Amino acid sequence: MGLAILHRLLIPDPKSHLVHIETSISADSGGVPDELVVFMAVWTPGSYLVREYARNVESLAADPPASATKLRKNAWRIKAGGTGRVVLRYRVYANELTVRTSHVDESHAFLVGASLFLCLEGATDLGAGVEVEAPPAWRAATSLSTVPTEREGLLRFEAPDFDTLVDSPIELGTHREERFSVLDTPHAYAIWPAEAIGDTDLQRLVDDTRRILEQESKFFGGTLPYANYNLLLHLSPRGRGGLEHRDSAALIAPAASFATREGYLDLLSLVAHECFHAWNIKRIRPAGLFPYRYEEECYTRLLWWFEGGTSYYDWRVLTLAHLCSIEEYLDHLGSEIAHLDQTPGRLVHALQDASFDAWIKLYRPDENSANSSVSYYRKGEVVCAILDLELRARTSGRATLDQVLAHLWQEFGVQGRPVPETAMQGIFEKVAQVPLEDLFDAWIRSPAEIDFAPAFARVGLAIERPLRPDGPSCSLGARLRGDGARTIVAAVLRNSAAWSAGIDAGDEILGVGGTRVEGGIMEPALRGRVPGDLVDIVVARDGKLLTKRAKLDPPRHDRVKLVPRNDAASAAKAAFTAWLGRPHPAWGSGP
Repeated sequence: MGLAILHRLLIPDPKSHLVHIETSISADSGGVPDELVVFMAVWTPGSYLVREYARNVESLAADPPASATKLRKNAWRIKAGGTGRVVLRYRVYANELTVRTSHVDESHAFLVGASLFLCLEGATDLGAGVEVEAPPAWRAATSLSTVPTEREGLLRFEAPDFDTLVDSPIELGTHREERFSVLDTPHAYAIWPAEAIGDTDLQRLVDDTRRILEQESKFFGGTLPYANYNLLLHLSPRGRGGLEHRDSAALIAPAASFATREGYLDLLSLVAHECFHAWNIKRIRPAGLFPYRYEEECYTRLLWWFEGGTSYYDWRVLTLAHLCSIEEYLDHLGSEIAHLDQTPGRLVHALQDASFDAWIKLYRPDENSANSSVSYYRKGEVVCAILDLELRARTSGRATLDQVLAHLWQEFGVQGRPVPETAMQGIFEKVAQVPLEDLFDAWIRSPAEIDFAPAFARVGLAIERPLRPDGPSCSLGARLRGDGARTIVAAVLRNSAAWSAGIDAGDEILGVGGTRVEGGIMEPALRGRVPGDLVDIVVARDGKLLTKRAKLDPPRHDRVKLVPRNDAASAAKAAFTAWLGRPHPAWGSGP
């Protein structure tokens, strides 16, 4: 007996943010089993947090004579009642505009499969059809297979299994669509809202996306891993981020990204990151995520590579494709090191453990996160950069991270084999033919401080940590945020002056050393003071005024510059050129 599932979606009143869903389960012969269990995913691949999508489900019921009873937070037991076809009806509230949640309003609907569709327990390999009753003039963009229909306004799609259904978001509405080709492969941008981007910016984005994908494909033999690809781009001030899918990417960025060089490069790095994932995590996939288990956390210690390594490649791709300058790339890399410098958690949380703890750390930040954890994106990016440089140095340029990537593609991605959780060091060593245990122990398995200088010296770069010329000469060690005229402590860095003085996250700082502090700006109250000065800090906490005495810290080095050495040897200059595709402008055109 074979079962078939059809999900029918209606959006009769988009301003209500409700998606009405009718899920029918039928059998090709003999009727459906008398008892079934259906569930909704609690997370979506690529975003490692249990999001409890079922919290947005309303009024789930079965058409009589079938019945539905809540079994778990995200699952229902269905009694078929002797019928040959079970129909479940429910609504989903969709009013959260992110790349991992559904959002419906009068202008569009962004439909994320994990947040909408039910699955039969034990049958994630079962395919499903999707029918959408779209409002007038709305069209769809999705990587799901389209099935022709004869009725106007009815859209139909098919997914061969639940993995594909979850992995194929649908953009519905009056978005702007731009089709283009990369390496003879069809691509399309679907951009919402349509009026948020002009012709010139759209053409620039398409041209630069093509250059990004052409560059990325070179790491994998010059071909693309899919038959077609959709980029679903939301231009909104509500957020910035992306979520990778096998044949598409969901992106959100401010429309103002096109107004400045900094904003545009950030958008391009986001595009490069999510597109790179089409190889690195969607097809080269860690064993901890193989298969996806949608009702529980799927643990892997390899996100330092699959996310951090992808972060390393996104900006490096921009550099190799000549979409950013050498100086812009090094400034970006320096800013990532600077952020690590300001994160005490780097000395607490090992990189592989940060990967494993994504479910409870990275996606659940609090006021102590900077002290207790580290981002596998940021630290992973910098570690992958220096791993690349060390590989090149230890093998005299024979082995690079690019070759590790190509090996992963051929041995695991092409063959659909999961990457074993404990295999990464061995894979690196197989490619390099040199031992690398010291690097993996120090940089990935240990939370010890990393001295980045030796690796960058191998390509003729020095690390400088200059103070801001207009900055204060001392520091309190608290991260602040403005709340109108108020100054609120967002976080207190471990072992800082604020930490020792007993200042807490959530305190409102009213004054420092007799000087009023307003709007989250501390610098005026610190000017003229020097490290070691004792100052009284007046804070408001729980309706009371408290005075805390702090011994001021030295100024924090919150800038890192990677600068070309004037005395760099010709071998170092040649290594730099091999790394980034061209020499540093400060050295001229050759070593």
